Parts: sequence; structure tokens; C-alpha cells
Amino acid sequence: MAAWASLAACVIAVGWLQLVKAGYSGVLPSLLSEQFPVETRAIGVSLSFSTAVSIFGGLAPLVATSLIAATGDSLSPSYYLIFTALLSLVALMAIQRRSRRAHRRASGALRASRVRNTRS
Repeated sequence: MAAWASLAACVIAVGWLQLVKAGYSGVLPSLLSEQFPVETRAIGVSLSFSTAVSIFGGLAPLVATSLIAATGDSLSPSYYLIFTALLSLVALMAIQRRSRRAHRRASGALRASRVRNTRS
């Protein structure tokens, strides 16, 4: 805390970081639930979320300590965070591409049913 000029600056910084986290955490449940069909949604969301948290969150202290010991650089855990952020970005791009394809298929099926209904 010695690096902060005042308590107010620290409170503002923590508040800003919480707002950023709220933007991420607020969307996550709906994003995860859209990835699974209704029949398997509960187990799919719970298993995927808890597995990811266990692997990336649970092993983070071990990875950070190992990186510092291996490199001698106290900033090396930030590379782990960058790596996991890039993995998240790749996953979000794959989810976006998948939802676009599903939307196109649904709109194509809707158009086809409208054409069939107008011919009848």
C-alpha cells in the first residue's frame, strides 16, 4: 500500500477493477447457459465452470511460484495471466462463430418454412 498516494486513490482503483469484473461476471452465467441444450444445461454449466476454476484458479499459486522459481523474474506470473486471457479470447471467438452459424441456420429454416407456408 506504500505505492499509493492516498487511501482514496486505492479505493478508486479497487472500485474501478470491481466494475470491470462485474461486467465480466454479469454476462458469464447467460453465456455459459446458452452453450448447452436445456436437457443437459445444469450439469454442463456446473461441470465446465468448476473444471475451469479448478484448473486455472486452483493451480494459479503453484504456477506462479514455479514461474518465479524457474525464471527469477517476479513479473513472470503476469505471463500466465496473459496466456489465460488469450485462451479466453480464443474461446470467445469460437463461441461467437458458433452462435453466428446457429443463427444463420435458424433464420434459413425460418425462411424455408415461410416459403412452404405461402405455397400451401
